[in-house]
Amino acid sequence: MNTLITKPRVTVLGARGFVGSHLVAHLTAQGYDCHAPARGAELGREPMGHVIYAIGLTADFRSRPLDTVEAHVCVLRQLIASGNFDSLTYLSSTRVYTGASDTSETAVLRVNPNDPSDLYNISKLMGESLCLHAGLPNIRIARLSNIVGLRPDPDIFIDQLLEEGRRSGKVVLRTALTSKKDYLYIDDAVSLLTRIALSAEHGIFNVASGEAVENGDIARFLERDMGFAVSVLPDAPEWYFAPVDVSKVRTHFGFAPVAFSEYFPRYLSRYKAANSLQASL
Repeated sequence: MNTLITKPRVTVLGARGFVGSHLVAHLTAQGYDCHAPARGAELGREPMGHVIYAIGLTADFRSRPLDTVEAHVCVLRQLIASGNFDSLTYLSSTRVYTGASDTSETAVLRVNPNDPSDLYNISKLMGESLCLHAGLPNIRIARLSNIVGLRPDPDIFIDQLLEEGRRSGKVVLRTALTSKKDYLYIDDAVSLLTRIALSAEHGIFNVASGEAVENGDIARFLERDMGFAVSVLPDAPEWYFAPVDVSKVRTHFGFAPVAFSEYFPRYLSRYKAANSLQASL
């Protein structure tokens, strides 16, 4: 006699966003009972199963401070108050490590309320703290790195470069070629997030590659695969972000993401196809 095994329900909040929409596609393809409530829907009216909280603002947080706090804290507070879920995974950001030398999940972090750029970090950390100290079991935090993948709005550095090159055929870097950041491909991100959300683990997890990618590496791909003319402003400053510590996800989940040099050419091919650039480049 065959027994039908039903996969659990996973509710993605923020399903219309970049990471949220890719999560829905991944979960659906894997056969999960994936629920994606519309924006503004009342939460807690029915069992939500395992919730992945992907609601958030990124590039426009400076011009929308009230919406940023609403997304990162206030809606979260309403969800935790209802408590109608089996587990909750809150998506935060490795941006909270800005200026820190320690990027482990236990690092002591600093923010400055006088700096408007820190509004994002402060609101994310408030959301994290609420999750960790709300007194409910099975709540965890995933701090996401710079995620590379097709998205409607160019809200990370690589996307902004591609948008500039698509318009003019030229890219001008305003930071030095030796500047570096951590980038993670969207396919690896959603796969790891699914495993974290359905695990029995607790606490904070860095969802990153652990690989420092230099602007110079990105520039070479843009020249070779996109045909863009890349230049650097004279005396462009170098910015530095400490490598993100991914030892915890390696230990707990055996995480081994695809290297930037392997996935980035594939991504650029998808980008060209999505933006009808094959014929012109």
